[in-house]
Amino acid sequence: MRTPPLILLVDDDVQIQEIFSTRLKNAGFQVLQARDGQEGLKFAKQEKPDLILLDIMMPIMDGAKMLVEMKNDLEIKDIHVVFLTALDDRPESIKFAKESGAVDFLNKDVDFPILLEKIKSIL
Repeated sequence: MRTPPLILLVDDDVQIQEIFSTRLKNAGFQVLQARDGQEGLKFAKQEKPDLILLDIMMPIMDGAKMLVEMKNDLEIKDIHVVFLTALDDRPESIKFAKESGAVDFLNKDVDFPILLEKIKSIL
């Protein structure tokens, strides 16, 4: 793990990217942003971040497809992924996230201190 840790934030919502990027940078992390799963996959391969915060519903390539692609790539399959999405955190969504290889599933309206604790415990 590098110091400070690098987090790749993959989300098509510019406002979400700015809010989370600013907060994560203020918490001491490096942040790289991608607008869709295809771009996120490219950055994951190039930069090999310590953790990826991944939206599920995005254009071009959604988060679920990106995660499947990652898990099939030996170079990046072990990068920790947390789904950060506007979808409800229903039991079936959480089950899907865990079965697909994500470490966790959080709603975008999560209190930032809770997200920060999750990230720190994963890293």
